[in-house]
Amino acid sequence: MKKDRLSYSALSQFSKSPNHLLSYWQQDFEPTSAMLYGSLVHKMILQPESFSDDYVVFEGTRRGNVWNEFKALNDSKTIVTAKEYNHALKTFNRAKENKVFRELLMQTTQAEKHIEWKYNGIKYHGFCDMVGDNFIADIKTCQDAGDKFARDLRYNDYSLQATMYLTGLPKENYYIIAVEKSEPYNVQVYKIGDQLLSNANKRYYNLNE
Repeated sequence: MKKDRLSYSALSQFSKSPNHLLSYWQQDFEPTSAMLYGSLVHKMILQPESFSDDYVVFEGTRRGNVWNEFKALNDSKTIVTAKEYNHALKTFNRAKENKVFRELLMQTTQAEKHIEWKYNGIKYHGFCDMVGDNFIADIKTCQDAGDKFARDLRYNDYSLQATMYLTGLPKENYYIIAVEKSEPYNVQVYKIGDQLLSNANKRYYNLNE
C-alpha cells in the first residue's frame, strides 16, 4: 500500500513498527466518542462563525421517528444532542477564562491551517489548530490537564508532532493547550521546550533515514 504523503499519526505508528503503520492505513476508521467531542470543542473555539454550517443540535434522544426525520433533514451536518452541546460549551467557556490561552487565541491569525512540506524527500501534511506570528498551538481535550497530561505528552510523543509542524511552518514557539472535558474543566498551557524539541528532531531525522 502506497501513500502519497504522511502525517504525524502515520509517523508515530511507524515509530512503533512498520506493521503498526500498515495496520493504521488498513483499518476501517470509525471516530471514537472522544474524537467527536474533541472536534466539537475545536469547532466552538476556533471556528465559531461556521459552527452552524457543520453542526446542528438535536433536542432529544437518538431514537424514534422524530430522530430519524431530523437525521434525514440534516444528513450533511454533524448532529449533537443538547446535552453534548452544553457539555462542550462548559469546556469552551472555561477555556476562555484561562489568561494564557485567551492571549494566544487573541494573537491567532489562522485557525485549522493545513500545511504541507517535504523532509528528506518525504511528503508530509498536517493541520495546525492555532497559528500566530511567532507560534503554533494545538488544543488537546483530556481527562486531566495536570500531572497526568504531562505524562501523556511524553507517552503520545506530542513533541514529535511539534517538531514536524515547526518544520512545515517555522515559528519560534509551540504550545499545547490541555483542556479537560469534564468537571472542573481545568485548562493548562504547555510550551514545548528546547530540549524536548531537540530530542524529537533526532527521532524525526532517524525515522526518515
